[in-house]
Amino acid sequence: MNNKWVMRLPWDKIDDVASEHKIPSNLLAAIAQTESSGNQFALRAETKHTWVTNQQNKRVGLVMRSHYVWPFRPEECARSAGTTEDTEIWAQVASYGYCQLMGAVARELGLRGSIFALLDGKTNLEYAAKLLKRLAARYTEKNDILAAYNAGSAVKNLKGLYRNQDYVDKVNERLVVIDQFLKGK
Repeated sequence: MNNKWVMRLPWDKIDDVASEHKIPSNLLAAIAQTESSGNQFALRAETKHTWVTNQQNKRVGLVMRSHYVWPFRPEECARSAGTTEDTEIWAQVASYGYCQLMGAVARELGLRGSIFALLDGKTNLEYAAKLLKRLAARYTEKNDILAAYNAGSAVKNLKGLYRNQDYVDKVNERLVVIDQFLKGK
């Protein structure tokens, strides 16, 4: 496996954010590599995502095809972001940047203004770190945190595997490579 990607990660930003939020930099880096291959400008529509967040950071509405379900008031966030209601709705059901953070999750974590700020590398890493801290307060096992980061919760099947076991395995594989790189640094 070619491991040159480790050197291309934005270590200055990762280390700063990880230090500030007291989370392991290797974990943040592994998530960034797994989610976007270290692409600051990655953008993905999340077609299975079904909730949106209001200005008070509460999950309040369901997205159903091209419409939202009351009581979500997208005009609150749209006004804050300087955009249209439809743009706000669809911006919340997409993921952005290094850590492929969902727009709705960033709103829930307190992001104000344009969701497209998540395409700024440091902003993206900041909100990913906030999410990791929130998940670490809920889960004690690293793999539970990884599963929840990717799927919203750490759900296992009857065989004891996460429903997103492939994702958990990929992040752990990247953690091994990053740790080897950091030891040789």
